[in-house]
Amino acid sequence: MTIISLLPITNENQDECIRLKPKKEQETLVASNADSLIHATNEPTSRPFGIYLDDVMIGFLLFDNEMYKDGYYWILRFMVDERYQGKGYGSAAIREVIRKLESKPDCRQIRVNHIPHNTNANRLYKSLGFEETGEIEDGEIVLSYLVRS
Repeated sequence: MTIISLLPITNENQDECIRLKPKKEQETLVASNADSLIHATNEPTSRPFGIYLDDVMIGFLLFDNEMYKDGYYWILRFMVDERYQGKGYGSAAIREVIRKLESKPDCRQIRVNHIPHNTNANRLYKSLGFEETGEIEDGEIVLSYLVRS
């Protein structure tokens, strides 16, 4: 059985994270992991995680571990290495984020955004229960997942 887990990015696994890459045609759709790790240092509520398939890092996630000042928990960055796409690992990783955040007593809503022409991301998030809010933030479509209480 395949196990997807999320483990914190540390000094020990940071280089491994930076080496992960999306497909060539996806490079304009997601920030590089190096940029995302820099971004993480400026986001006081969020923490970076490696997506692990058993003991191999296959992707990257940056999401809030505390409620952001706007009252939501956000998935800020998400990518799966090109070698591991199309196998359901991305869905499993987002389900794991949802599971972690749902356990927080103050989490009522999880939000994510993506650039408009990233239709694969839109389809993935919607398949997991996210819905478009109708909002646009920094030119990106905002989706919301309502946590069941």
